[in-house]
Amino acid sequence: MKKDYLKKYKHAPVHLFLNGYQYFITAGTYLKQHFFASDQGKALLLQVIQLTLQKNSADLIAWAILSNHYHLVIGLKDPFLLPEIIRKIHSKSSVELNKTEKQTGRKIWQNYWDRCIRDEKDYYCKLNYVHFNPVKHGYTEDPSEYRFSSYGLYLKKMGSEQLERIVTEYPADQPDEKDDY
Repeated sequence: MKKDYLKKYKHAPVHLFLNGYQYFITAGTYLKQHFFASDQGKALLLQVIQLTLQKNSADLIAWAILSNHYHLVIGLKDPFLLPEIIRKIHSKSSVELNKTEKQTGRKIWQNYWDRCIRDEKDYYCKLNYVHFNPVKHGYTEDPSEYRFSSYGLYLKKMGSEQLERIVTEYPADQPDEKDDY
C-alpha cells in the first residue's frame, strides 16, 4: 500500500494525497466560458464524471455542475489516481461536448483544484458549499430545485430536518478564491 504523500509540482500548488480521505474538487472552464450552459451539456458532464469515477473505483459523494465550473466531493481508494481521474474527466467531456456541438480542438478546461477533507466539520462545510453553489451563482433560490446537484438526493436520504440541522451547524466555509469560481 502506498504511503501518504505530499507532492509538489513545478507549476501547480502542492497536492496532499492521503489514503482513506475524501477530496473536495473544483474545476473551471477555460477563461470561465459557459460551455455547459445547456441542460444537455450539464447532463453530459455529470455522466462523464459518474462513469469515470465508477471505472476508477472512486465514490461520487456530492456534486454541483454549473455552466462554467463544477464542484465535487469524492472518495478515493487510491488518492494517487486523482490527477489521472480529473484528466480523464476533462478529456472525455471535452471530446464529447465538442463532438455534440460540432467543434474541433476547442479547449474546454482551464484547471482544477483539490483539497483533502480533514474532518467531519470540514466534510459537512464542503458538502454545504457544493449544494448551495447553484444558489450563490443565481441558478435557483432553492437548492432542491436544481437538477444538476446532489442536494435532492441528500434531501430524500436524510430528510429536511436533518439536512437543515447540518446546514445550520456546518455553514458552507469560505474557500480560497480559486475555489470560488
